[in-house]
Amino acid sequence: MRRLKKKEKMLWIALCGIWGVVCLFPIWVLFCGTFSADSENLVNVVFPSSFSNGISKIAEAIRTVNIGTATVDTLIYTGFTVLGILIISSLAAYEFTFYEFPGKKFFFGLVMVSMMLPQILYIIPLYRMVYNMGLADTLLGISLPLMVSPFSIFIMMQFVENLPVDLIESARIDGAGHFTIYLRIVLPLMRNGLLTVAVLMFMKVWGQYLWPSLITASKIRPISVVIANILSPHYWVDSRVKIAAMLIATLPPLLIYVFFQRHVIEGVTASGVKG
Repeated sequence: MRRLKKKEKMLWIALCGIWGVVCLFPIWVLFCGTFSADSENLVNVVFPSSFSNGISKIAEAIRTVNIGTATVDTLIYTGFTVLGILIISSLAAYEFTFYEFPGKKFFFGLVMVSMMLPQILYIIPLYRMVYNMGLADTLLGISLPLMVSPFSIFIMMQFVENLPVDLIESARIDGAGHFTIYLRIVLPLMRNGLLTVAVLMFMKVWGQYLWPSLITASKIRPISVVIANILSPHYWVDSRVKIAAMLIATLPPLLIYVFFQRHVIEGVTASGVKG
């Protein structure tokens, strides 16, 4: 039995190692391609060989491809979108869990059904709505439709359902109002849930391409659209500059996950535990 457990542990470690290599390999390729000498063949680059050349390629990507402007624009609308998602999803989860209101089952079913629908099905009505509001090619126009996230509401509900009901009832008896309970009791107890949703939604919104490419023109430069444009065969620029731009695009979500991975793992684990 002990030998079997040891084999299972070794197998688990091996699988995790393989999965780690598969996940990190594309980032390593971007890093090596950026920090390699111009004389080297990109296909054969295995280790970085010229850090000075890599820094110059990053500077060139910021200057010629405008990847710096795209990064700032994307950070702004991604942060604004994530903030909206946290407010809307936490409020919705709080209402669905602790309050009874007419049509509750219908609206909750609507949320669950919409979670299964691909964005492409309702993207034209969204575009017409945002365009008619005069928000096309604006940061707000990108953010508003993405703030309603059924998946985030579902995740938040897993956390809210595990909160002590007695604490909520005691606050009501003591005269605490609806939003007082939400702000002073529910939100602080949902810290891990908020962090989990924030990190997951940051990575999702950061990588959005279809909606930002449809609603933007020239004022706003989403980073996903910029990367797609420079990869076009009609856009000529040094290959190492393209790779440097892609490396810059991967850094924000990667750093966010690295810094908050412990909270994400704890949050996902906790959300799957039902009492």
